[in-house]
Amino acid sequence: MGEGEINWIRAMDPRQSKLNLLLLAIPVTFYFAYVSNDQTAAFFASMVAIMPLAFLMGHATEEIALRTSESIGGLLNATFGNAAELIIATFAIWAAYKAGADSETATVMVHIVQASLIGSILGNLLLVMGLAFVWGGIHHKVQTFNETQFVANSSLLLLAVITLVVPTVYHLTVGGDEGTEGVASLSRAAAVILLGMYILFLVFQLGTHSDLFATDGSHDEEPKMTKRDSIILLIVATLFVSWMAEILVHSLEEAASEVGLSHLF
Repeated sequence: MGEGEINWIRAMDPRQSKLNLLLLAIPVTFYFAYVSNDQTAAFFASMVAIMPLAFLMGHATEEIALRTSESIGGLLNATFGNAAELIIATFAIWAAYKAGADSETATVMVHIVQASLIGSILGNLLLVMGLAFVWGGIHHKVQTFNETQFVANSSLLLLAVITLVVPTVYHLTVGGDEGTEGVASLSRAAAVILLGMYILFLVFQLGTHSDLFATDGSHDEEPKMTKRDSIILLIVATLFVSWMAEILVHSLEEAASEVGLSHLF
């Protein structure tokens, strides 16, 4: 290990980031979920615990990105940037599947997944991009962009919007049982198309036309962890996020009922 580098255990030290203090919520969540069986407290404790774990996942991803190419780093950030939301949505879908399609729990979980997707999309399109514009404008009078990346990402965004709009319009125009079945078929087809386009985009970005996505700028930031420690930290944080997400989803209905909040909130 080089000078100034830290291992994956030290990366969780509160002296590295004050946010790591919230990792204490993990044993608290364990106590409420499995010892005292207080589902409301377990819900809020798990929600707090996920925040530093998501931060550690992002930190590990950035460290890996610094040890690899910029394209690979961008792919990792795009993949793991919303990993916490993806894991929570996965557990919610699994809970809906186990509860049965016609149960109230399944309906609640599906609505939660839908709200999570909408929140993630709006957060990345509006909040993250808006903050990037503001922060870049503060430090640079004129901001430049990679035209190839702009065109490629805009095309993918347009495709994503179309795949969301088409099933919605179909449902509004057809309606009834036929409309419901048609929306399900269109949604499945859209999911396959989006996944296929994303894979093709990765081939385009990382393989056939990687030179078009190269930038001339150099990063001043130096990696503080080895690639091995970064990967270990990413795996550990992901496993703990999965555990906390399972507790959060399991305790959500009881917590919402007791506190008086809607499931979507």
